[in-house]
Amino acid sequence: METKWNKKVFFGTNKDNEKIYLSAPSWDCDWYWGFGYLGNKDCHYHLSGYQNKNQERRNKNMYDCLTEDYALNEKIKDNLWEFCELVKTAYTLKKTAEVLGRGGSHYTTNPCKDIIINKDEAKRINEIVLPTIFNAIHKLIK
Repeated sequence: METKWNKKVFFGTNKDNEKIYLSAPSWDCDWYWGFGYLGNKDCHYHLSGYQNKNQERRNKNMYDCLTEDYALNEKIKDNLWEFCELVKTAYTLKKTAEVLGRGGSHYTTNPCKDIIINKDEAKRINEIVLPTIFNAIHKLIK
């Protein structure tokens, strides 16, 4: 499960004029993808906060929030709709692979877990689909 990312990619400058970087995706604890980590040496937060329309009760989509919050890396800015599409899809598939692998949403044992679990599909998403999406994001912004 390899990606073609550098360790970090310049994401943009925030309202405090701090340079913010997007960290490379990582396969963590041998079962899930770490993805969308933003920050620098002084701050750390997640791109996932921008995936929902109601991010911070702003009632705006990811595209609008990112253009409002950052002077974006020009390559991201020039391809922002596609960037947002790829990021949202990655988060959706990441969650899908987790549900398919566990058989539920991890509140308790799901009584339908036997029909939900699909280890082969979870493996395909984690080993083929998500790395392909991550590499498409990297190609878009490097």
